Amino acid sequence: MMKAKAVVFTAADKYEIQTLTLAEPGPTDVTVRTVITAVSPGTERWVMRGKHIGTDFPCIPGYHRIGVVEAVGSDVTRLKPGDWVYGSSNRWQEPVKSMFGAHISASVGPEGGYDLLSHEPMPFDLAEQIAFSILVGVGNRGVNAADVKPGQRLLHIGAGIVTLAAAQIAQHRGTESLIIDNNPERVAFIRERYPEFTVVNNAEPGYEEKLKAFAPNGFDVLQDTVGLPAVTDKMIPFMRAQGTLLFQAQYFDKERCAVDLDQIKIKELTVKTTCGVRANDLAEVRNLIRKGWLKVTPCITHRFTADNMLDAYVLLDKGTPHNLGMVIKWD
Repeated sequence: MMKAKAVVFTAADKYEIQTLTLAEPGPTDVTVRTVITAVSPGTERWVMRGKHIGTDFPCIPGYHRIGVVEAVGSDVTRLKPGDWVYGSSNRWQEPVKSMFGAHISASVGPEGGYDLLSHEPMPFDLAEQIAFSILVGVGNRGVNAADVKPGQRLLHIGAGIVTLAAAQIAQHRGTESLIIDNNPERVAFIRERYPEFTVVNNAEPGYEEKLKAFAPNGFDVLQDTVGLPAVTDKMIPFMRAQGTLLFQAQYFDKERCAVDLDQIKIKELTVKTTCGVRANDLAEVRNLIRKGWLKVTPCITHRFTADNMLDAYVLLDKGTPHNLGMVIKWD
């Protein structure tokens, strides 16, 4: 039987490499060798802490995975050996749960669990960007939900990957974005890597005047990707009446997630939420990446191999040194 090496969260804040035994492939299965995976810092940190809905230890985290089809079952019609695919559908024998299960060296799963990316090998610089399809797809879904219009001013809470994707996608629709973050390293990093956006440290004195100068008539859309109600409450006054408030963070600590509904009501804001992505989001962001309109490479801070990939989770766990996009090259 086929063996596969995987990142396993064994308990809250505990992580190690384990070897699992994959299931025998059936007639509708494809066998996929992993080429690259990417860490989703928000979701995987919540899983690591044991706070993501459905988390049960031990588990394999991650949902960003690109691989190459090695073999197909007799009833498989859409994929063939050599195809580059996106997905993490898998089965193994050990009592380890899949918390989306991307960070593993190989997989055996149904054909329907994989998107075809290419019949030919993909350049690594393209593959590592498309590896983030789901995370940047969340940004795309948010922009679509907010129904942004040319000329609108957007305020983004948190300078993470979802924000950076949303700001780029919205910019191509004629908007202007201001991003706030209270981490000076992150602020400096984004200013260097994405100079087209205004980035403000909201922990520094005088940030309010910068927001007012950028959007004197108030922001049209406020995107929250952090989930800290105290910050959201401070940003509401900078919005225009009847603007849109877009919630796209994780809100698992529900006792800490209460926002000031009264000021939201007074401004008559429309509240919108999104959860996950759909096929159209993935197709749209992959098209934008291939065209060079959505740039993911600038947000990548660390690249690992299968030999040192556990270092990525030390960074994710401790938060230092500064990190944002992290990719793992498996072969």
